[in-house]
Amino acid sequence: MARQEFQSLRGMADLIGQPAGQMSNLISQFRAVAEAAGYGRIETPLLEDTGLFVRSVGADTDAVAKELYTFTDRSDHSVSLRPEFTAGIVRAYIEHGLSSWPQPVKLYTDGALFRYDRPQGGRQRQFNQVNVEAFGEAAPSMDAQVITLVQRFFKRIRLNNVSLQLNSLGDPACRPRYRKALVDYLKEHEKQLAEIDRERLAKNPLRVLDSKEAATRAVLSEAPQTLNYLCEDCQKHFAGVLEYLDDLGLAYELNPLLVRGLDYYTRTVFEFYGEREGAQSALGGGGRYDLLVELLGGQPTPAVGFALGLERILLELAADGALPAAVVPKRVYVASLGEPARLAAFRLIEQLLDGGVAATGAVDRDGIGAQLERANRQGVDYAVIIGQKEVREDTVILRDMTSGAQEVLPANAIVAELRTRFGVT
Repeated sequence: MARQEFQSLRGMADLIGQPAGQMSNLISQFRAVAEAAGYGRIETPLLEDTGLFVRSVGADTDAVAKELYTFTDRSDHSVSLRPEFTAGIVRAYIEHGLSSWPQPVKLYTDGALFRYDRPQGGRQRQFNQVNVEAFGEAAPSMDAQVITLVQRFFKRIRLNNVSLQLNSLGDPACRPRYRKALVDYLKEHEKQLAEIDRERLAKNPLRVLDSKEAATRAVLSEAPQTLNYLCEDCQKHFAGVLEYLDDLGLAYELNPLLVRGLDYYTRTVFEFYGEREGAQSALGGGGRYDLLVELLGGQPTPAVGFALGLERILLELAADGALPAAVVPKRVYVASLGEPARLAAFRLIEQLLDGGVAATGAVDRDGIGAQLERANRQGVDYAVIIGQKEVREDTVILRDMTSGAQEVLPANAIVAELRTRFGVT
C-alpha cells in the first residue's frame, strides 16, 4: 500500500459528513436570524492589504503581532489572510460608498478566518465565525439590539446557560485619564506582572487587562476600573444600553476588566460565555467602534458589531447534548434494472433535479436489491424503481422507504407528485 504523501496542515481541519452538516446548519440558522432583523449579506475577500489589519486591529495585538498569516505576493505587495471580519467590512463600507445608503447600514457575513495560534479545542488556525456589523447609528439601542440578536440566535439553536459580560471602555474624551491611572497602578506592581505583560505595559497598557496569566490576573483584581473613569456622555450611553437590556429581562454581569483583544473598540464591549471551563468557554462577543471608519479614511461613522466562533458553539452544544442535525433535504433515490431502464432512470434524475427535488441514483451497476440497500443507507425518503416492465408500460414504482409501501404511478406524473409531497413550490 502506498504511503499517503500529503496531510492537512496543522490547525487546518477537514469537515466531512455530519460535522460539515452541523456547521452548515448553524450558519443557516444564523442567516435566518440576521436577515429577519434586517441585516443584508456581505462577503469580503479572504486576502486584504496587511496594512488594513495593522491600522485597525492594532500592531501590538496578538492577532496582528503574533498570529497574522502574512506573505508578499508576486507584485511584491504585503497581503494577509483575514484574522477577523470587521476591518474588511469597514474597508468595503468606505470603498463602495455605503455611507450614502439609508442609515443604519446593517450587514452580516460568515466564513473562514485565519490566525497562526496554537491549535486547541474550539480554535484551529482556520476557523469559522458568523458576524454582524451596523453602521451609522450611535444610540445605545443599537448596542442592545446586536446583543439581543446573539441571544435570539442562541435560543434558536437551543444553546442554554450562556452568560453575558459587559463593560464600557470610554472614548477619547475619558480614556486618557483611565489609561494614566492604569499605568500608574501597573508600574507600582510591575515586578509581579508576567513577563509578556510587562512588555504590553510598555507598548499598549490596555492589553494588560486582556491577560490570561495568573500572576497578572492577581494584580488586576485591584486595578482601576474603566467604569469609574467614564465621562458624562459615556456614562449616559452605557446606562442606556443597560436600561434596554434590563427592560427585556436579559441577565448580564459587569466585568471591569473586559477589553476584548482588538484596539478599535470604544464604549460598549461584551462577550458571551458557555458553561465549559477554561479560555475556550468564550463563544464570541463584540462592541462599539465609533472611530474605525474615520481611521481607515471614511467619514466619522458610529458602528457596532459582534462575531461568534462556530467551532466553540458546536463544542458547547455537544456538551449540552444539543448538537444540531445536519441539514439534509428530502431526497429520492432512482433505482433501475436493465438497459432501457438505465436511460429512463438517468433522464428521471435530471428531471427531478430540474424540478427542485433532491435526487440521486446509480444507473450503471448493481441489482435492484443492492440499489435499495444503498438508498436505505443514505436515508432517502422515497425510492423510484424502474425496470423493463415499467419502461414498456410507461410507469414507475414509488416506494416509501420508511413504511415500505409501494404504488405504481404514470412516469409522466412522478415529478409533479414528488414536488407536491416535498412541498416544492
